[in-house]
Parts: sequence; structure tokens; C-alpha cells
Amino acid sequence: MISIKIQLVGGNDDRSFNVIQVDNKILYVDLKKKIKSVTFVPIDFQELHFRGEHLPVVERPIQDIKFGEEIVVKHSLLETWRMYLMLCDSANDTEKEKSERTMCAQSAIDNSKRLEDSGFFLAYFNFVTVWIDTIGEMMRLVDRTQDAFEQSATRFFTKKFPNSTLKFNPKQGGSRAGIVVTVTWNGEETTYYMKTYHRAGSTISRQNELDLREMFAYRLLEVIGVGPVVFFPFYDGPTNIHYIATEEVEEFKELDKIDDVVLQKKLVVEVYLLSLILGIRDLHEGNIGSTREKALSIIDFYVVDTDNFQRRRILDDLKNKSNVGDLGKVREILTEIEYEERMKIAKDALPNWSRINSITIDIIGVEIKELQELGTKYRIGTDDVESYLEDIKFNYDSICLAFQ
Repeated sequence: MISIKIQLVGGNDDRSFNVIQVDNKILYVDLKKKIKSVTFVPIDFQELHFRGEHLPVVERPIQDIKFGEEIVVKHSLLETWRMYLMLCDSANDTEKEKSERTMCAQSAIDNSKRLEDSGFFLAYFNFVTVWIDTIGEMMRLVDRTQDAFEQSATRFFTKKFPNSTLKFNPKQGGSRAGIVVTVTWNGEETTYYMKTYHRAGSTISRQNELDLREMFAYRLLEVIGVGPVVFFPFYDGPTNIHYIATEEVEEFKELDKIDDVVLQKKLVVEVYLLSLILGIRDLHEGNIGSTREKALSIIDFYVVDTDNFQRRRILDDLKNKSNVGDLGKVREILTEIEYEERMKIAKDALPNWSRINSITIDIIGVEIKELQELGTKYRIGTDDVESYLEDIKFNYDSICLAFQ
């Protein structure tokens, strides 16, 4: 075994990782796996340099490496990121024609999808804040459904809160199209954040692709006390479009604005555990935080696109892994928490979510009935939700048993 360094380049700051131990006779494919484990750059997107040249694609590429030498790693889509930023600048240039700005915004969205799919932001999490801000702007530039948002909100909230008045504002940040709705009813104001489903995109052609698992997960988090009050309005125009509307959490404080280190650690371990149990992602510092009571609140996420959510090694994942599939500060904090502390936080949290054991698909029963009356076609339907719930209960039971 020999000690070598791994350096990831191309971010805001080049990052040198801790010295790692490898066998100089390591196979090429195993070396790439090792590099992925420390840099989070997927194998298919690694550009590797050694001694100033591309690492040769041979069976055993580092047989002559010496103690302390360095392998330099770069994500192969770095130029795509730079192009994305240039397209965003062009799309925001108000001196350009609207058609040209829209074309640039759509190209930026296409590049963003390539970056997301390639795991780019797992490696370069310092870019995440810029990405979250800019992709939301691009989505809104190409979005032609603002009227549908407002019509749907008006129809839904005026029926739910008779004689109320509504005020609309643009949604700021995030990758989904949406609006902010302020409802004034009986002299009290309540704010709701209304958005599309995760995989609906921002165009009419895709916004009717309803995933009932996402609806179910939002309601489940509300029921167990870690998500906001949630409603599911729809727009029954020429094409049915379905939305998620979450109520503003009182005195919500985003994770990166919390100064209490102990509270930060508690929230991060809890959200990581829930990500394992429920198969939810996009749990970056802007989507999670604390309530007035210092409890966890998850205000936005998505459900991973898979048919199997069971975690057979959930305890090992909780103890030893820090790749939450998410971005920025959440992973930074989680990496620094030793497994003993993770175990204590998790053990204290699990009883608070015990309603998972008794939850049924009926928590979205009213919504399913309404959708059936509309003749809605699902991308992910009720049978998939039943299977999803079984896997959630399996994961919850598994981790609870591990602490007995």
C-alpha cells in the first residue's frame, strides 16, 4: 500500500482530499471507484491527470507512483457549467429580443439537466447556490403557465376560504415553476408556496404527468410533523395541470442561517435518516430548516425515480455514509458527525415518527377521489403508492429494530 493525494480541480477553490491508501497495482476501474468515493465525481465523468498528463487507460495505471504523489481529478462537464452560466447571462440581458432570451433560457435548462444527471453538483457543491438561483430564473423565463397557476390558486383557495382575497407574487429561487399566494381570510394572512411536481418541468406538455408518490410523501411528512400543511390544487383547462401548495412555516429558519451547531447536527441527521426511509432527495440547505420549536421542517424535496425503496443495510448507511445525494452544507455537516452521535440523534428521533406504522394510502384518499373524477392519468399511480408505503414501513421497522 502507498499513500497518495487526490485533488479535485475546477471549483471555486481546488480541493485536496486527505491522503488515501492504495495498492500501486490497483486496477484502472477500481482506482476510478476509489476516486469516486472521495470526490463524488461519477466514474463516467472523471478526467484524470497524473504528472501533468492524462492518466493512461491501461490495466494498472499507477504502478510507478511514488509516496505523496497526486492524481488530479476534474468533472468532464465543467465546460457545460461555464456554458450554462454564459447562457444565463444572455437570457437575463434585457437588451436582447424576448425570443432570443427565451432560446438562451431553454438552452440553459437543457445544460442544467445534463449537469444534474451527471452528478456534477455532488462534486462541486460550492456552485449549488448560484445554480439554484439561476435555474429558477431560467424556468420562469420560459414558463407560459403563470395564468394557469393563478386561475388554479383562485379556484382552489376561494373555495376553501370563502370571501377571502388573494395576492400573487413570483416564486423566487428553486428549479420548479411556481408562484407565491397570500390568502387573507377573516383578517388573517397566510402565505402558500405553489409549484409544479418535480418531474413536471415548466411546459404544458409535461405538467400533467402526476406522480402520486410525491403527493403521498408530502402528506406523510405533514402527518408525522416534519413537513408543512400541504394542498394539491389542479388546473382543469385544456390540459389538466396539477400543483403542490405548501403553507409557510412560521418562523422557519433555513439550515445555513442557523447558528446553533448542535441544532444543525440534529436536523441534518434527522433529514438524512428520513431520506433513507422515504427515498427523498434535493434536501439542500434551502429546503430544510427549523421551526419556531426548533424542530425539523422539510419544505421541498423530490422522490427518487425507482421501483424499489427498500434499504437492506439502512443502519450501515446511517452510520457510515455521508453521500445523501444532495448538495452543499448538508453533506458538509453530515460528514463531520461521528457515527456515535448519529446513532444518538437517530434513536431520539425515531419515536417521533411512529405514526409511519399506522399510515395508509387514505391520507391522500380525498385527493385520489377528486383525480379519479377528473379522469386523471398517472405517471405513478395508486398501486405504486401502496408499494412505496410498504417499502417505507420496511425501512422504518428495520431501523427501529436495530436500536432495540
